[in-house]
Amino acid sequence: MKRLSIIMFLLFTFTVNIVHANEFITGRFAEKISERVVMDIYSNQNDNEYQIFITWREDNLAQKDVYRFNCKLDNTGTLKYSNGIHIYRFYNSNGNFEDKTDYIDGSGEFKINNNEIVWFDNKDNNEVVFIPANKNLTRDTTIKNKLFTITLPEELKNLYEYKKEKYKISIFHKASKKAGFGGFAFGIKAYKNPSEHAVLPGSIKLGELRDKKGNLYDIVLKHPTDVQYDYTKSEKPPESFKLLYDLGNIVTIKGINGSIYFKNQGMKGKDLYKDILLKHKKAMIEKWDSSKLEKENMSYMYNLIPRNKIGYAYYDINADGIEELIFGEIAQGKLKGVIYDIYTMVDRKPQHVISGGNRNRYYICDNSFVCNEYSSGANESGVRIYILVENSTELYPQLSFKYDGYENPKNPYFISYSYDKWENYPKKEFYERKKCFEKYERINYIPLESVK
Repeated sequence: MKRLSIIMFLLFTFTVNIVHANEFITGRFAEKISERVVMDIYSNQNDNEYQIFITWREDNLAQKDVYRFNCKLDNTGTLKYSNGIHIYRFYNSNGNFEDKTDYIDGSGEFKINNNEIVWFDNKDNNEVVFIPANKNLTRDTTIKNKLFTITLPEELKNLYEYKKEKYKISIFHKASKKAGFGGFAFGIKAYKNPSEHAVLPGSIKLGELRDKKGNLYDIVLKHPTDVQYDYTKSEKPPESFKLLYDLGNIVTIKGINGSIYFKNQGMKGKDLYKDILLKHKKAMIEKWDSSKLEKENMSYMYNLIPRNKIGYAYYDINADGIEELIFGEIAQGKLKGVIYDIYTMVDRKPQHVISGGNRNRYYICDNSFVCNEYSSGANESGVRIYILVENSTELYPQLSFKYDGYENPKNPYFISYSYDKWENYPKKEFYERKKCFEKYERINYIPLESVK
C-alpha cells in the first residue's frame, strides 16, 4: 500500500449508522485488507457537513500519518473535500506528541459501495477501501455528570484535563493550563432556562435533553472567547489545542440516569414554526387586508406582491444554533433576499420580531447582521445595522448610516454609533464605511404556496 494519506484520530466509540437519502454513514471503519488503519466519520451540527479522521491504530508507533477532512455531502451521496490536512505526528515516551504539517490543501472524496466506503485522495492518487470496524478496534474515554456523558478519544488522554460539575463538563488543554494560560478548550452544559445561556458569548445550542422527571434542558456548547494558550510563543494555537477545541463541534453526547438527549432538537426551523407557516399561508389564501395583516403582526406587503412570489426560509441569524423563520419576496436583483417578517424563538416559543414594508426593507448582511434600509423621501434615506439578541425579539442597534439633505444640504452624510446620535462625515469616508455592510445574503426563498 502506498503511504497512507490518512487523517487524524478522534476515536469516539459509536455504532455504524446506515445512510438515508440525505445522510452519510457515520461510525468507525477499518482498512479492508489489514485493518491497521482506522477511519472515524462524524456528522457536524450543520446539515450535510461531516468530519473524517484516519490514522494507524497501533499505539506503539513513534510516528503516525494523521489526516483530517471537513467534507460536504453532495446530491449524489458523495462526501467531497478540498481542504484536507496531512500531519506527521511524533510521539515521545510519555505518550505526548508533536505535529508537523505536511499539507493543508488535500482534495478527494468518499463514496459508499454497498457497506464499504471507498476513499480516493487526489494528492496521493490513491484509493483505499474501508469496512465497518470490529468492536475491539474502538476505544474511548467517557466523562459523565448527573445528566449526560461525553465521549472523547482515548488517544487524547494525555492532552487534556477535565472538570465535571452537576450540569457541566469542561475540557482543558493540559499544557496551556500548566503554563498559566487557562487552557479552556470547550465546555458542554445543560440549562433549564434558555435565557441563562443566551447572554453568553461563544455559546451555541446542540440539542435538548429531557431528564427522568420530565424537565427539559438546552444542551449548549461553549467555546472560549479569549486566548487560552501560550500566545507568546505563537499567535496561532498549538495543533493539540486546536484539536481539542474542534472536538466540541462533534463530541458524542448521551443522556444517563433516565435522561434522553436529542441532537438538534429545538433548533431546526421546520420543527419550530409549523403553526406560523400555516397562518401565513391562510392569510395569503384568504387575502387578508392590510389592517388585518398588521393586527396579526404581518407585513402589509403581502397585499402588494403576487401570491406566487411570497416565500419563506430558515436562517440562523444570530449564530446561536437556533434557526429563525423569515418571509420575503421571491425576486431577483436588488430585491433578492428582501425580508418582510422575522420570527425567532424566545423561551422555546416562536415570537415575531419585526415587519418590513416598501420603504422599510430588511436584509441579512455579513451573515449575522440585520440591515434595515429606509427612506423618508428624496432627501433622507439610510441603513440601520442591528444584531438580533439571543432568546429575544430585540434588535440591538450597532451603527447607522443616513443621507439627510434636510439637516445639512451641503454635506448630508451622517453615521451614528449610538442610537440617534449622529456625526457628520466626508462623503468618501461615509461610503467607504457603509460599503462594509453592503454584502447582503441573497436568500433563495421557498414558495409559501408549497406549505402543506
